Amino acid sequence: MRLVPSPTSRLTITGVLTGLAATFLLSSPAAAAGPAAPGSFTGYGFDACVAPSQTVMDAWNTRSPFTAIGIYVSGSSRYCGDQYQPNLSRAWVAKNASHGWRFLPIHVGRQAPCFKNNPRSRVQKKLMSTTVSTARAQARADAAETVAALQKYGFGAGSYSYLDIEWYARTSACDNIVLEFADAWTEYLHGKGYKSGVYSSGSAAIAAIDAARRSGRRNFTKPDQMWIAWVNKVANTDGGPYLADDGWANHQRIHQYHNGVNVTYGGHTINLDRDYLDVGRGSVPVTDRLPCGVAMSFDSYPTLRIGSRGPKVSALQCLLKEQGLKRSVNGTFGSGTARAVDAFRSRMGWAPTSRTTPATWTALLSAGTRPRVLKQGSVGLPVWRLQRALIGAGLTPRLTGVYDAATVKAVKAYRSARGLSSYSTTEATVWLLLQRGKTAG
Repeated sequence: MRLVPSPTSRLTITGVLTGLAATFLLSSPAAAAGPAAPGSFTGYGFDACVAPSQTVMDAWNTRSPFTAIGIYVSGSSRYCGDQYQPNLSRAWVAKNASHGWRFLPIHVGRQAPCFKNNPRSRVQKKLMSTTVSTARAQARADAAETVAALQKYGFGAGSYSYLDIEWYARTSACDNIVLEFADAWTEYLHGKGYKSGVYSSGSAAIAAIDAARRSGRRNFTKPDQMWIAWVNKVANTDGGPYLADDGWANHQRIHQYHNGVNVTYGGHTINLDRDYLDVGRGSVPVTDRLPCGVAMSFDSYPTLRIGSRGPKVSALQCLLKEQGLKRSVNGTFGSGTARAVDAFRSRMGWAPTSRTTPATWTALLSAGTRPRVLKQGSVGLPVWRLQRALIGAGLTPRLTGVYDAATVKAVKAYRSARGLSSYSTTEATVWLLLQRGKTAG
């Protein structure tokens, strides 16, 4: 949530949290993990003035496409400082991290010397000194404050803090102070083992910092990531006219692409800014699992019966073996495989057929644990399993191991076919239906 009216940042609006829907209960809690700030990820995030309550976070976790959340952790110029953050705590961060949330810690401190305060705002921001040495000392003080806040909330070395520099009317003198401030801020964070990000309007500090990079400004330490506010309503990390394509091109960008919108999931509304992240290494798939030493991923799972042969029979036999219904995997569908298929069908409460059906494939391919939630940008073995199960159910996601746009489309189609709400997430309800062999037909 941005704090100053400008071409790319809006008037401050306190985040609105409404709705009384209960938290969506899931059968399999996620394994505990350290807070990722933000870690490696390509996908959706949001930032709001106030950290939402745990009830809202849980509801949004399973229903919204968002995986990352911006939180205001430090800085004297925050509109929603500590006294306006009833939910934000180390425990809140840890619990939401264990549910898969990623974090964008934001510091709003001193602003550009030519920044103009809104006289109606209850927060009148302090400005950077016009003297370089003093501005650099101020930057180090701000950086020390944010390091303390990162440690307070449990973010370890390697985590990012994003320096929020609100829109200002650029001049060469003002740009020079901003660049000196950002340089000193970044150097201090690096010295303490943390990473530096800069948030600003594309036409303000983002453009100034990129111009410094392109001109080869002497002794300028570049921030590690750039968070560009450019409200073009396009969810990507294009810098438009403000940030050249060759700058911060290695998964080092966040784009705030839509500001000040009310968004509702699970009956809870938040006024927020929408962000799209490509950070760390991005969303990188893990190597697909090869149980029994045979491939499991195919672009179709056809009807197999006695006499069928080949790698898809081997995959079927392996799935049955994992169910304790088959001992050997030989790629030939014989009477033993037919009996194993019918034994599985009996377990599911289905009549014997001695052959596979879409329901058989769907149930076998989806069998296993039910992750709390998967959504765009998710990776891991459950993503491979989900994509295979959706293909078995008659849909056409790409087999990538990344919960990508094609997977989102397939999940939404499956949810629609099964009468579920039109979210893009995969949570316990979707897994339960897949594991019952419910197809999209």
